[in-house]
This record gives sequence, structure tokens and C-alpha cells, in this order.
Amino acid sequence: MIPFFKKDLLVFWRDRKELAVSLAAPLILITVLGFALPGWIENPAKSLEMKAALVNLDNEAAAVQQVQGTLGLGSDESWSSPVQALIGLLQSEEAGSFVQIQELSSEEARRQLEEERIEAIITIPDGFTLAALHKMLLNEGEGAALQVTAREASLQVDALKDLIGGLMHAINFNASLQHAGGAEMAAAAAMVLAEGGNFGGYEIIPGAQTVTSFQYFALAISIVFALLLSTTISTKAMAEKREHTLQRILLAGSRPVQYLAGKMSAAFCLSMLQLTIVLLVSHFALGIFPGRSLQFWLGMSSVLLLLSLCVGALAALFTALVFRLEDSVASGLTFVIILVAGTIGGSFAPIYVLPGWLKAAGEWTPNGLTLAVLLEWLQTETSASLTVPLIKLGVFALAAAGLAIGLFPRRGRI
Repeated sequence: MIPFFKKDLLVFWRDRKELAVSLAAPLILITVLGFALPGWIENPAKSLEMKAALVNLDNEAAAVQQVQGTLGLGSDESWSSPVQALIGLLQSEEAGSFVQIQELSSEEARRQLEEERIEAIITIPDGFTLAALHKMLLNEGEGAALQVTAREASLQVDALKDLIGGLMHAINFNASLQHAGGAEMAAAAAMVLAEGGNFGGYEIIPGAQTVTSFQYFALAISIVFALLLSTTISTKAMAEKREHTLQRILLAGSRPVQYLAGKMSAAFCLSMLQLTIVLLVSHFALGIFPGRSLQFWLGMSSVLLLLSLCVGALAALFTALVFRLEDSVASGLTFVIILVAGTIGGSFAPIYVLPGWLKAAGEWTPNGLTLAVLLEWLQTETSASLTVPLIKLGVFALAAAGLAIGLFPRRGRI
């Protein structure tokens, strides 16, 4: 295997231009994207900025007085109704970081929506407060629902719906506690309304660090370029196929699996070398991973080592496809595989903008799983979080290598 390993390294080293591009391109992309999109990853709200209108068709004061009369409470008590909770949330610092709210009439809001001056309309329908308080305090009726109207579906509108949905979930949870606890919980719920309870918000988890844009792009881009090495190795195999290099190797008494092992080991070493150079140069030039411990670097190295094994196994698999299929078919198939893996694995677009099912699918790709575990490692540095992903990467590498050996033609069939 060693002679074939040396051969593939020398073949790759012979093309100095391609070698320079494979190292310079990811460094340039990391630098450009990091400076062009600062804060896009750690503060995605900046990329979700939108304008929305609030249309209030409800008579909140009358509804509160009616419910107070039903409960036998004094009308001089000040309540924070669900409408006030919604307005408070929309005017909060968290919501204000990505949505600008203005109260408009129904006609004006629709006109601005048609003129694309706003992205969405939040409508509080007539009877909302009365229906909501009846359901919350008396467990009567079907409750109430807010309306969100938009010209078209978008990430911004989905974020706004999630924000409002979180508030409604908190209010419904409080109502469920009230009904389950009887009179005491009912009094507590009324006290929350009287004092103006806090619905929603966020908290910082102690010990978790924020992932910066430079860190995300450095990992995502270096990972996908390492994955592209597998297609580069298989492209070299196409030239050897046309020149009947493998036939001459077999005539010398070598076995096909030795040729395949040479491809796999060369891809492993080259991908590990590329990942190391790109990440270290990015770190020292841009200060991407400041103040990190030795444990952090060892954990990252172990993940990248398994990723390089997966790259080597993919290179062997793609090489087997080259000898099984026509060159154009094999080239197209490997390109599609890398394109799909890069897209759903978060290498071409941030993971957080992908739907949930695509995120789950992306974690079954070597690049997606590597990116997900490294992002978690960046934030927590919890050793237990590495165990399962490392096992998955090892299983993927073994499965791809086994499939490559099974597909590669035997002696006499090449």
C-alpha cells in the first residue's frame, strides 16, 4: 500500500496550482464572509429585521371590566391582559432587535402590506381579551387566537410567528396550572394578571459560549473543502483509468485493494493536512479561537481526524464508481453527492436557516455531523458530547470503505 500512497501524494503534489487553490480558496472565503457578514451567526436577528403592523380591533377595557365583575373583583385594580402582554413583548428589547412594530388601522395596514412597506400584519380580533380571560380564569369557551397576515412566507414571518407562539404557549401554560390547581391557583393567576406577569424572554445558559461568524465560516468552509478532496482524488483516478495505469499495476502482481487503499490513505493525509493548515492559519491571522484550552484543541483534533477518515473512505468509494461507471456519469454522481451533503450539512448556508427535517438529515452526512458536533464543542467543551458523534463518523468511514471495496472491480474484470 505504501508505494501507492506515495504515488498518489506525488501526483497531487505535481499539480502545484491545484494545491495552492485548495489552501488559498477556503482562507479567502473565510476572511471575506467573516468581514462581510459580521454578527450574522451569533446575532441572527440582524438578518431577520422586518417591519410589521399591529391592528387592534378589540375593546380591551370593556372585556377586563366584564371579567372583573364576573369574578367579583374591584374595578380599580389594574390588570395586565393578554393584549398588554403581547404589546409588551413586541416592544421589548429582544423583539425590537429584529421587528419594528407600528399600530395602524386595518385599512392602512393592508395598504402598506400591498405596497410592501411592511412584511406582516398582527391582528387582535374583536372579543380577543374577553375570550382569552374567560378561558384563562373561568375555563369557559374555546379561547382566542391572533391573526398574522403576510404577502408571502419568509424566514422573518416564521420568526415573528414563533415569537407570538411562544407568548401564547406561556399564557396557555399558566391557564393550565390554574385549572389544575383549583381556587388557590386561580387566585395566583389573577395576581399574575394584576401585577403584570412576564411572559416569555430568554436566558443565558451558564458555561455556554457564543459561536461567532468567523468561527462558523472557518469550520463550515474548511470542512466542505476537505470533502471536495474526495472528488479530486477520484478525478485523478479517471486519468489513470484512461491511461490503463491500474492494469500495469496489476500486471506487476499487486492487488486491486492495495490500489484502493493508496487512494484512501492519501485522501486521509491530504484532508487532515488541509484542515490543519486552514484552521491554524485562520486562527493565528484572525484570532478565531482565542484563549482556548488544550482540551479544546484535542477534542477538535479527534473530530477532524475521524472526518478525514470519512473523506478517505469517500475518495475510495468515488474511485470505485469511476471504474464501474462512465467517467461523465461518475463525475456527475460524485458532484451531486457533494452538493447535497454540503447544502443540508450547513456548509453552504447556516444551519439555523434550514427547516428542522433538513437539519436532522444533515446530521447523517459526515460534514453536517462534524459541523454540528464542533459547534456544540465550541460552546460547551463537554467531553460526553463527542462520544456518539465520533462513533457515527467511524461507522460511516467503515461503511463507505466496505462499500468501496465491494464495488471496486476484481482482478480480471478491469
